[in-house]
Amino acid sequence: MNHNFEQNLILVKATEDALEQARGILGEFFPNFAVVVQYEDGSVWHESNNALVGKALLAEALELIQEEKEFEGRELEDCEIDWGDDDDECV
Repeated sequence: MNHNFEQNLILVKATEDALEQARGILGEFFPNFAVVVQYEDGSVWHESNNALVGKALLAEALELIQEEKEFEGRELEDCEIDWGDDDDECV
């Protein structure tokens, strides 16, 4: 058997085991979840326990990331903070 093939099989098995463990832990604490990972070769894999909710979670995560990126470029003095609300808003 090819040595690289054996290593790939071991890596695939370890990856599947780790993802199964993550699914189990997330399922204990959250009714819905989505997982996104990037492999060393740059490929991306995603999974959720509910396809429709998974799409909504990923869309929400993308929106949050974009908002954080926009905020990172602003000076603190440019922000208006309303202490009565949980959401900080920049002007």
